[in-house]
Amino acid sequence: MLRVILLVIILVMAPTVAFFLWAWGVKIKEERKLSGTLPEWQDLPLTWLGIAGLVCTIIGFIVMFFTQNQGYGGLFAP
Repeated sequence: MLRVILLVIILVMAPTVAFFLWAWGVKIKEERKLSGTLPEWQDLPLTWLGIAGLVCTIIGFIVMFFTQNQGYGGLFAP
């Protein structure tokens, strides 16, 4: 029961924590942009976001393949 409660709390808090980390990063990026010290690779945030999303999607499909029961069973599915 405690495990379920902790899991729910983590799943609810994770997006909130991610948002505040993102907002903090945007503030730092804006300060660096105004001072002229923004690294060149940070000029394309949507490109990096797309690459990260694609990598996470691929990893998610691999994890689902090996752990989920698809009728014939995944590699590690009981």
